[in-house]
Amino acid sequence: MAEKADLGSLWERYKEEVRKGGNAQALYREMIWPALLEKWRESPNVHPLRQDFAVSVHTLGTSPEATVLAILGTGADQVYVLHTEESRGFLPRLREETGKEVYPIAIGKSDVAAIYRQVREILERHGEKPVALDLTSGTKAMSAGLAAAGFFFQRFFPKVRVVYVDNEDYDPELRRPRAGTERLVILPNPHEALAEVDALFAKELYGKGEFAKAAAYFGGMVGKTGDHRYALYGMLAGMYHAWRALDAAEGVKQGRALLNRLSENAWLTHPLNGHRRTLEGQVALLEAVRRFLEVQDFGEKHGVWGLAQTLLLLSQEAVRTHPVLAALYAYRALELLLQERLALLGRRADDPKLSPEEEEATRQELIRLLPDTQKKEKVRVGPKLGLLDLLAFLRTKEDPEVAKLPLAEVRGLVGVLQARNDALLVHGFAVPTEKQVKELHKLVQVLLRDLEARSGVQGLSLEPVSLGF
Repeated sequence: MAEKADLGSLWERYKEEVRKGGNAQALYREMIWPALLEKWRESPNVHPLRQDFAVSVHTLGTSPEATVLAILGTGADQVYVLHTEESRGFLPRLREETGKEVYPIAIGKSDVAAIYRQVREILERHGEKPVALDLTSGTKAMSAGLAAAGFFFQRFFPKVRVVYVDNEDYDPELRRPRAGTERLVILPNPHEALAEVDALFAKELYGKGEFAKAAAYFGGMVGKTGDHRYALYGMLAGMYHAWRALDAAEGVKQGRALLNRLSENAWLTHPLNGHRRTLEGQVALLEAVRRFLEVQDFGEKHGVWGLAQTLLLLSQEAVRTHPVLAALYAYRALELLLQERLALLGRRADDPKLSPEEEEATRQELIRLLPDTQKKEKVRVGPKLGLLDLLAFLRTKEDPEVAKLPLAEVRGLVGVLQARNDALLVHGFAVPTEKQVKELHKLVQVLLRDLEARSGVQGLSLEPVSLGF
């Protein structure tokens, strides 16, 4: 308290001398600065609380007092100073008044790219240590560049902090901060202080289909803000992540939890309630998929349709970037749809119980479908029906969708279907082409449309609903 009172009286005497015509800058250096410097050497004023930094980086302009206070406030042993040609001459003063060795780094006064590079190099050397980035002095471009670098790199170097020398009282007569009210402020990162910033990241990830990462952001936002509306978005993203991962049970768990929360009075006006009907339909479909996977009964038509439609969606999303996976998704979707049609005849692919006549008819149909170059005498129908066997058998039974496919079109698919066992992730080394995968998509879509009509799920979208912000 004595120090504050002393600085207060010094300030009033200083004002009187300036009013009498004294040089404000010279008088400040003579009357105020020594006392202020001593105060900060003994007990710097840091808000919200003092922290121990190992490294500090400062921008330096032509008014070095704030930089001196920042160096004393951070207390770092290793001090880097970003300076211009105009401010180079103040480096000795920094060393003298702080008692610290400083490492000068020359940059252009508007070269923010140089600031990014320098900060990155410093952080890569000291990234495990607490680092303070002081943006008080220097040009506006320098300060902005250092702030941008600090808040960005904090995502990768969590011990980085951005600091600034501020004041609690400004003397309008002297047009400068009242001595003794200066403080070093540790600035909060907008990504941490404002949920809206993280919300933008989460929304971007959600739009890209990176639902697990989006869910993690939403969960973190609840912790930072205490606002539980973000928890509902986290459940939504979690549901879609589980769905895309083919974990129907987890998808149902997340979806049901979301619908239950949206039914609470506190959340009736939540933006996601605007998509309630779609969400209810999607959760019901996930429940049908879960039931089908549990009982493995192709009579569960909702579940078969939902799983095959999901596999098609995954295949379409992956066809350009991951063609091998895209083909496997499409193969499995087609197999499920053909097995569902086989179940209409009371048969199962793993134990079809073909009569000798059915087996021979299927073999003859396979011969018709196979290329002329393939040796017909080697064509056999296995004890379990694979993709080609299913296709041929259903054609012999005059399946209303499979049998009406033109022979030329089916022959064109034969090579794609035969390539399944040669695929890189099955038994071989082949990588399917985008064209081959899209041929599979066409047949899958034909069969899906028929099953959709028979299962009564018309109009249900599998696309993620809009977040509403």
